[in-house]
Amino acid sequence: MNRREFVVAGVGGALGAPMVAKVERRTSPRQEDARGLFPRAEREVFLNAAGGTPLGTFAEEGLKRYMDFQRLGPAEGRGEYVAQMQSEVRGLFGELIGARASEIALVHCTKAGEQIVLDGLEKLRAGGNVVTNDMHFSGSLHKYIGWQRAGRDVRIVRGQDWDVTLDAMDAAIDANTGLVAVTLVSNINGRIEPVRELAEIAHARGALLYADIIQGAGTVPMDMRALDIDFAACSAYKWLYGVHGVGFLYVRDELQGTALIDSVYPGNASANYVPWVERPDAATGDFSYAPPVDASRYEPGHVSYLGYCGVYEGLKFIRRMGVERSLRHSVRLAKRLQDALDPDRFECITRQVERSPIITFVVRDRADLQARLQAANIVVALSGNRIRVSPAVFNTEEDVDRLAEALA
Repeated sequence: MNRREFVVAGVGGALGAPMVAKVERRTSPRQEDARGLFPRAEREVFLNAAGGTPLGTFAEEGLKRYMDFQRLGPAEGRGEYVAQMQSEVRGLFGELIGARASEIALVHCTKAGEQIVLDGLEKLRAGGNVVTNDMHFSGSLHKYIGWQRAGRDVRIVRGQDWDVTLDAMDAAIDANTGLVAVTLVSNINGRIEPVRELAEIAHARGALLYADIIQGAGTVPMDMRALDIDFAACSAYKWLYGVHGVGFLYVRDELQGTALIDSVYPGNASANYVPWVERPDAATGDFSYAPPVDASRYEPGHVSYLGYCGVYEGLKFIRRMGVERSLRHSVRLAKRLQDALDPDRFECITRQVERSPIITFVVRDRADLQARLQAANIVVALSGNRIRVSPAVFNTEEDVDRLAEALA
């Protein structure tokens, strides 16, 4: 099951430090706080936040404000709004994942962030191996398989029963491993990778750890420092309530420009000789060069400021709603659905239902399933014989009850 394969059919504390405690089912956000902010949720039963959340009115307003800035110019506060977004968006995302603003770069998607790590990691450039597993994002696995076929040492650990044991990962990591790359919360079944323990193994052998956090950021409490994650990336169109083409890369401060070398070199050079300047600075070479000294050193240059205005409002919405509150709500609805379905017909393959915003079932009989879901105006994710459900803050008990009825 991967992001492209999916077919649309019609908590206390930081994650892993210790891992999120079981979430009680009694608490959830007030629906009047969220439901009306997502017009699509009023038109259909949308239970596929893990595939991408519908555009909220708050994000739409951010997009409109940027378009007005482009259309009408910076007067009447439009320029101030865009400048404020540019100043604050890295810090807001850093706050969300337990990182500093200086550790956040703007990238156009999750995989782009992972690629920056792969391209710039010194140990990989020297021939070190990569260790991952078959629960990692399939788009990333596609890259790693390409590396294997090109002769690179990439070790893809196979899991069993929709899980990968820590022992299996431990056995694949050695002194020549440069990077361990995993998905923190699986898009397949909501599985939560034991990243803190995995980071301990990796670091003991001189390797670093990358985590794809797209299915956790915004809905699962996490802390990069507590989890001992070195690099992480995510896009904004899922639990961050943004749009495509916008994402974030986390690089631990002390690894910037050292373990992860510069490879993009953003910024501008100025000529330091006549006729460019009347009096060249003798202390400077032919060109002045002042590269960024924080994670923005990994940015390609201009990004989609339009898109970041949308996710800027999404991050403020998440701050208002609360990440733990969001997760409790998703878990409560997922458990309600699990309790309503016949386990003999719908085998739940999510082992951490109490801690994950995603629940997935193996369907014994898929005959007419997609047609029934479409007839009931329900949007979930189907892949092969699996159905993935990911409730968000705009969903209600009635939504999951309608899904259970359609599946009956």
